[in-house]
Amino acid sequence: MGEFATVASVGAGTTATASATGLGDLGAFWTLSLPVRAVILSASTLLLGILIVGLFPDYGTTAVERVRRGLLSSFLIGSVVAVVYAGCLLVLWFAAGRDPIVSLIAMPVLFVLVGLGTVWTAIGLVGLCQATADLVGGEHIAWGITGAVVVAGASVAAPAYGLAIAVLAAVFGFGAGIRTRPGVRMAPERVVPPDRKV
Repeated sequence: MGEFATVASVGAGTTATASATGLGDLGAFWTLSLPVRAVILSASTLLLGILIVGLFPDYGTTAVERVRRGLLSSFLIGSVVAVVYAGCLLVLWFAAGRDPIVSLIAMPVLFVLVGLGTVWTAIGLVGLCQATADLVGGEHIAWGITGAVVVAGASVAAPAYGLAIAVLAAVFGFGAGIRTRPGVRMAPERVVPPDRKV
């Protein structure tokens, strides 16, 4: 951790200070008790899910539907997008730590990318939980959000599993998010009359 902070601070004191503060806040989260961490993570997931579906109903709902209906395509596309996304983050982070002028440009872009990644990860988690809820007849998106809240809260008990679930959700969410155009809803599933079913 010390070596990473040293590299990040070369030529950009303000960036290093902000990074150290952010890492310190993240460390403080893990010093909280398990129930408090679970409540914080569950509440933030619930808020993010409501914001995505409530403030951006066309985009959020459509992206969740893309995860739910196209698991394989979302995973394949999301794997490529996730690799490119991680590469962009690393390049920008490294460039921001090398030069203060580059830092002024890179930090806002990093902020936008991290925000977008968070939204896409939440979409992926809700979509996966919604696909699971479909198996037991829970087709309303509220089931997906509820499942995401439960999974997020339970993940603090086993951080390794929580990280694996977050990475998986990110891959699916990146795949669905990149294929969803804002303001365009998916076509509803066509209902086939019983007499025409094969």
